[in-house]
Amino acid sequence: MNENRAKELFFSYYGNEFFMWKDGDLDEYRSYNISKDQELLWRYELIDKLCSKLDVKHNSSLNGLILIINYFGEYDLLKKVLYFISDNYGEADSFLKLRYAEELFDIIEKSKFHEHAPEDTLLETKKFSIAIVNDILSNEIEISTESEKILEFNRDMSNETYLVMRTQDLLKKIESYDI
Repeated sequence: MNENRAKELFFSYYGNEFFMWKDGDLDEYRSYNISKDQELLWRYELIDKLCSKLDVKHNSSLNGLILIINYFGEYDLLKKVLYFISDNYGEADSFLKLRYAEELFDIIEKSKFHEHAPEDTLLETKKFSIAIVNDILSNEIEISTESEKILEFNRDMSNETYLVMRTQDLLKKIESYDI
């Protein structure tokens, strides 16, 4: 029974002990004395589960994979994430495309914490992020009803203006970042 609760915690926090600590669940999780080997098995089970549930309309699985990449340095997953985004790119509105580019850039920035981050994959990710941003800036801004709901909490400007400004800021960051 304890192992089930430990696994539940592990999955709900994507194996991230910092988030467990932040929410006050780390002491409970550690009390179960789960071995590193078991955690590794759970991580691969979680990755399989998240990969099987990838969906362009519901980003929780994609976000979970990105958290795993950033926390554990699972850069083999980055290729899967790039393929998923590439395959589903046409279904995304401008805001979702921007979120993709922001998440990919976040992976690039956090790669400095992992010695084994593959430079070629990071360069490919940077180029893809720049392509996404340039696509947003060179085409008409499209914002879905779902994205409108997210964006409505923002500032004193139109959603389109805000999105363009945010996209331009991201492009500057990406282009100036050295891998």
